[in-house]
Amino acid sequence: MTGAQLLRTMRNLGPASEQMLCAAGICTPEELDKVGAVEAYRRALDAGAHPSLNFLWSLEAALLDLDWRDLPAARKADLRAQADR
Repeated sequence: MTGAQLLRTMRNLGPASEQMLCAAGICTPEELDKVGAVEAYRRALDAGAHPSLNFLWSLEAALLDLDWRDLPAARKADLRAQADR
């Protein structure tokens, strides 16, 4: 990807996360930021991936530039509720 930042350069995201997201049509950090963590998680599911809830939390934490383990429990619960709707 010339000229575009790779998703795997974001905190918490590696090659496997990048592959799941690209398969869901989200291939840059800018695209992830635009759709948000919950929509990206849903699109990954719709694309046939089987992401864990840690993936959802990692997406949100990546957008906030936090380690996913530092994401507050209340935020994790809110993300899970949104993803379940």
